[in-house]
Amino acid sequence: MTTIAGLVFLAAALGCLVFAVRERRLISRLQRYGVHGQGQVVGAVVRDTVQHPVVAFTDHVGHHIEFTPQVAGIGLRLTVGQQVPIAYLDGQPQAARVFTPRYRVLPVVLSGMAGMIFLAVGIAVILFGN
Repeated sequence: MTTIAGLVFLAAALGCLVFAVRERRLISRLQRYGVHGQGQVVGAVVRDTVQHPVVAFTDHVGHHIEFTPQVAGIGLRLTVGQQVPIAYLDGQPQAARVFTPRYRVLPVVLSGMAGMIFLAVGIAVILFGN
């Protein structure tokens, strides 16, 4: 039974670490090749008891786009009316990201740390769980 629990922790670790690497690669691509602009926080929606800002901007061809950042939490709060830098890959304005330093760094660091903690717990449960 402890082996199964250890494997569950290892699977969670793998998921967190894959997310962190994927997110970091996307941020790098956005820094190099992304279309950068300004958006404005126009409102908020509540999902799973967490408030997510709604950001609106006009893309490089003039379309009005609104999006909700995928991540939210402490340190990532935005207020209605606030101007924020945004970035998206050419041809994908619907997949825009808030491009502040906190929005670029915190998801990668926190998911990487969570992955390392799950990895350590998984290894400990497998090795010392008997």
